[in-house]
Amino acid sequence: MEIKLPKKFGTVIKFSTITVFAIYASLTSKVERVNSMTPELDADITQNVVSYETIEEKNSNLKFMEEKTVQAGINGLTVEYNGVKIEIQKPQTEIVQVGDKVISTFNASMTGYGPDCRGCSGKVGAGQDVRNGNIYYNDPTYGQLRIIAADAKYPYGSIFRISNSNVLGEPTLAIVMDRGSAIKGNKIDLLFEKESIVPGIATQKNIKIDIIRLGW
Repeated sequence: MEIKLPKKFGTVIKFSTITVFAIYASLTSKVERVNSMTPELDADITQNVVSYETIEEKNSNLKFMEEKTVQAGINGLTVEYNGVKIEIQKPQTEIVQVGDKVISTFNASMTGYGPDCRGCSGKVGAGQDVRNGNIYYNDPTYGQLRIIAADAKYPYGSIFRISNSNVLGEPTLAIVMDRGSAIKGNKIDLLFEKESIVPGIATQKNIKIDIIRLGW
């Protein structure tokens, strides 16, 4: 480590890690532990904690959205004394793996419907009343999900990730809560607030479906 000091001390002095800790210890009443209490410092000493960064990595072997920390984050620490700044500890990046496990993937056709469609009762097959704009289901694990109808081979509570949709845009999580006489095989029906606002672009082929969960 090279640190520039005032001219009366020379131009550059090289410190080893051990030397830096020795200097810092001599300036404080007790050596700093970055993630614990702040030591008592001389009035001329300034210390700065450098927060660590967090990066996320996908892991297809972990359950979808499950998180696993593979490297703990550690804050860095610098001290400054009489204009001299010394790095005591470099920050260590936190690395978190996020599960992206998919049970299976298939291409589907998508249509749209409202709770007031012909023959609809206002309730989905799983029992939830979907009138008054109630087109979402709050799942305890995955949060707010769009409601869809799907073939009976997919049990209620199954969670799909829908991609390549013109109407949804970004990949969207949806939950199977309904059936439909025309929704057979690789077809899904996306629920809207009412039939009159179902956009024409809701009807689309080549929708990518990733099955995240089968049933509750």
